Amino acid sequence: MAYGDCSAEKCLDDEVQAEITELLGPIRFKYRFFGRNLGSAQGHNLLGADLDDGFVLIQNPDVVGEPSYLTALAGCFNDPDCGMAEARQLPIEHPKEYDPVTGETPWATTACAMIPVRLFRQLDGFDAATFFLYCDDLDFSWRLRLIGKKVIFQPAAVVFHDKRLGRQANWQPSKAEQYYSIEAAILMAHKWSRPDRVRELLEFCERTGGDIFGKAALEYRKRVESGKIPTPLDPDHKISVFEGDLYAKHRFAL
Repeated sequence: MAYGDCSAEKCLDDEVQAEITELLGPIRFKYRFFGRNLGSAQGHNLLGADLDDGFVLIQNPDVVGEPSYLTALAGCFNDPDCGMAEARQLPIEHPKEYDPVTGETPWATTACAMIPVRLFRQLDGFDAATFFLYCDDLDFSWRLRLIGKKVIFQPAAVVFHDKRLGRQANWQPSKAEQYYSIEAAILMAHKWSRPDRVRELLEFCERTGGDIFGKAALEYRKRVESGKIPTPLDPDHKISVFEGDLYAKHRFAL
């Protein structure tokens, strides 16, 4: 078990680490203190760099699973073509569609997901050069599908994901979540060969302006000018799906 700490100061001191190690018994515990916010993609890549076999389970620190969720996720890999298995999140279930028989879905979130280490290494992990927060899991899922692998949603693997809810039981994103969501959306449209979508998003951001949307548009233009931008993939749109603000058909609206 590897725990990455991107705080400015350590969340776990030596005494707490020793207690965790003792509680886990035969399960090896590794604590990595990064001392700065690396973002989700780079943090996952660094934690997974030493793996050479088996499976990698990526799980947010604010996620708690029911007792059998790992068994349910691992069962998805009885299908040799499964490249990634995703757990069902509560209290807000992600609404993207999935096949009710096979569980196949367009992409998986890494709030709680399992991936074979060999595939994680084959794809060089997540695209940390492009994505700081959000869409790194979407991009990874689509790259898995480009090499012929399936992404499976397993509703029997249930986890609680701590989210702030409004009076109507809807998600209440922070300003940071809003900013990185729109930044990732622009970069995702660029990387997956949708220049029309990039233009739409930039026009919207520049009309709206402010610390969130105006800043996101400016960041994208800076990346283009400096050449720090990914080479577009999937020009025939065999894998990628952009439907409004969504990246797949949804069963219901949040």
